[in-house]
Amino acid sequence: MFQHLTLPLMNAERAWSLGKELEAQKQEEMSSHRRQHQVRRFSKAAQWSADLARLAAVKGDSRTHLEAEAYAAGLAGLALQTKGKDLATAVAKYQRAETILQHLSEVGSYEQQNACRQQLEETQGSLRFVKYELGRKGQEEMVSAPQVDDIQAKLDSLQAEQPPVDKSSGTTSLTWRGITYSVRNQRVQANLQQVADLSQQQQDCMQTDPATHEAGQHDGLIAALNDTKASLGSILKAAPGGSDMAGADREDLEQLERAVRGRLLEVQILKLSAQCRAAQSQFEAYLDVASTTVKPKEQSNKAETLVRLHDSMVNAAEALGRLAGEELRGAQAEHLEEEAAARATDSKAGRCFYVAHAYLTIGKQLEAHALFGRAAAHAKQAVRQHQDCVQVDEQAVQRLQLLEQQAAAWQCVAHAESIATEQESQEGIAQATGNLSLQHKPAEQHKQQQFMLDHLNQWVSFVGPSGKDARFTPIPPALQQVAVRPFMLDNALNYLAAPSIDHRVAKKEQPKSAFAKLFTWNKK
Repeated sequence: MFQHLTLPLMNAERAWSLGKELEAQKQEEMSSHRRQHQVRRFSKAAQWSADLARLAAVKGDSRTHLEAEAYAAGLAGLALQTKGKDLATAVAKYQRAETILQHLSEVGSYEQQNACRQQLEETQGSLRFVKYELGRKGQEEMVSAPQVDDIQAKLDSLQAEQPPVDKSSGTTSLTWRGITYSVRNQRVQANLQQVADLSQQQQDCMQTDPATHEAGQHDGLIAALNDTKASLGSILKAAPGGSDMAGADREDLEQLERAVRGRLLEVQILKLSAQCRAAQSQFEAYLDVASTTVKPKEQSNKAETLVRLHDSMVNAAEALGRLAGEELRGAQAEHLEEEAAARATDSKAGRCFYVAHAYLTIGKQLEAHALFGRAAAHAKQAVRQHQDCVQVDEQAVQRLQLLEQQAAAWQCVAHAESIATEQESQEGIAQATGNLSLQHKPAEQHKQQQFMLDHLNQWVSFVGPSGKDARFTPIPPALQQVAVRPFMLDNALNYLAAPSIDHRVAKKEQPKSAFAKLFTWNKK
């Protein structure tokens, strides 16, 4: 069946992705050519999706056909919205896709329901925007009801095939940290049933195939817990403090909401831990001495990936600690706060360790040396915190002790590389400045070569044979000594008194007669 559907699906996705890329480019630089190209791509995607829906109706089952119909209706609405014409038809297409997705989000497996909910949210956003554009143009009356008569039979049959929800004791309560919280709301019970089913699947997977569990199969459980949290939040928001809800019922819902948040944070930490182990195994392969094809930039990228993962674990552990310290009470809160503090310090040790590796890769040995020391200190502190917990995590203690030893070893490596780099730089400076001298020794410097400026009184050719440079003067010129004045004369210059030489200057004779004075007037 899938071989008939793959070709139109891939072509539709290719046209849609190119249209989205053109849309991003159009936002940076407006161009009518790009806009027309974008319209053509979205129209082509709508055509391929229509072909996909027709093939799914012939070759696929009811759910496949309905999913293809919703996909085709959404792309058709997008194409009409991009053109900016016939927005009423675009609204009808979006409403058709919305109706189908609403039915599909209520049946099927939890992963299928979650995917349909996400697509439904995107479709509803586009539908609201197109309705706003119609209202701005005064064309609200052109919107009609969605047309789903041709697929209503399949929608009803798919709804009838959905098995009833098992409302056993597992769906009416949630146990977290040894405390059981009762659940009365049916919507929350349905969400918790999905949580219980996914938790059981993870436990079975861990027993049968641990490698798959380590790969990070936590997304479904995290999505189910997020839905449960959203349901509880909507219930509490719809019933404020002054409503008819009893105080005891509201308190039970608030406690249940805190338990769901704590469980969600724990699952997120488990997922990040599995991702860290997978990334760490790849990073250790990059550190293999025999591997000579690894570029420093690639190794730095691997270290930065681990830094981001450990940083997310620090944030999740600190959030779990705040939840335990601010909203929980009793011994349960104390034990959870101790475990969260130990996990946070554990993640800080790993973060410092891989930040140091990133610095060491780019040649900053001093910063790496300090960070490796900080990582060893955090690892030692985390070991003490884990040992102070009620339930000691022996695997975490062994891993942290190994991390402390590795940090100390890499700190020595960073120290040795910094010394080697400093010695290499000093040798380069000595080699570059070793031939500089104030003494002019042309015989030693130019033993086999003579220059024209040194032999101007000789009739010798200094141009040299063909293919060689002319020998006029050495470049750079040789250093020569320059005579300087005594230092004491410069300092005492302002205090020296010049001797009088008036006795050596000729004196002018004054005219004796009045007639002579008349002719020498104003000639001084």
